Amino acid sequence: MCGTHIYMPTPPPSGTATPAIAHDAELDHLDELLVELRRVMLRPGYRRALLGDLAGTVGLATVRLLRTVQRAAEPPSIGEVAEVLAIDPSTASRLVERAGAAELLERRSCADDRRRVRLHLLPAGVALLATVTDRRRDVLAAAVEGWEEDDLATLRLLTERLLAGFDDATGSA
Repeated sequence: MCGTHIYMPTPPPSGTATPAIAHDAELDHLDELLVELRRVMLRPGYRRALLGDLAGTVGLATVRLLRTVQRAAEPPSIGEVAEVLAIDPSTASRLVERAGAAELLERRSCADDRRRVRLHLLPAGVALLATVTDRRRDVLAAAVEGWEEDDLATLRLLTERLLAGFDDATGSA
């Protein structure tokens, strides 16, 4: 694991852990690993690896915004983007404003309700996403270099299962 761990649970002495205590220790350890993973993705080095020469002109929040627009089944509203990104609508609106000023996306009036706008990627936004996606794959490939394909498949399946479990546990699908 990269970085400094703030907390690493110490396993109880052999033969003293009850199944519930061992399970709690595993959950604590998994929780700490998830926190560490999030920290890794917030580090300046990770941002530099993904953004490279784009750093300073665009941030990861803008990239997340663009990915959300790209992945939506239909062009999303600012409110829908805010919900997916789990941010305040005013924050989403500011992100959209900056991305629009950078000509990465545009707002278009909704055909059935002129009071609403839908977000659409512009060619520069599509190109930026392609560049960042390639860089993200490169970083991930370096992180799992030497792993067996079966290990990668298992990690993907278990991560999908964990995410579904979080959605079930928190009621946020």
